[in-house]
Amino acid sequence: MAEQEKSNKSKWFVKSTPEDRVTFLAVFVIIALFFVLFYVVKEGFVDLGPAGGCAFERNFGLPCPTCGMTRAISTFMEGKIIKAFYIQPAAAAGCIILIWTAFFSLLSACSGVNFSFLPPVRMWQLRYILLATLIILAAGWAVTLARALTPP
Repeated sequence: MAEQEKSNKSKWFVKSTPEDRVTFLAVFVIIALFFVLFYVVKEGFVDLGPAGGCAFERNFGLPCPTCGMTRAISTFMEGKIIKAFYIQPAAAAGCIILIWTAFFSLLSACSGVNFSFLPPVRMWQLRYILLATLIILAAGWAVTLARALTPP
């Protein structure tokens, strides 16, 4: 009987605890609020004040690691994904990762299963998430710098 139970277990997902479901729902809500904030600012419902440009670019003559992120996220939200990658690759990649995480977090919260590729939030390794974020930002900045330093 024990052998039959093992064979019925899925390698793709396991049942989640109520705490995991609440946490996955919180992750979904936070990501959704992030995109709502960008929509509200993009549509002009909230004014963040005069931007004045990038201080890093003004002082050093080079784009900063986050230059173009707001434009890229706004472009991504308009459905122009390829153009968003051209503007700032890190922002577009981050949007895809956030949408993917939000989708599976909501699915896990509603269905009560933990997918093997998205473990419970309590098991997430913050240092790996930060390292991946830094690598994506560095790669996006490298592309932005290469574009800025290459003559037209």
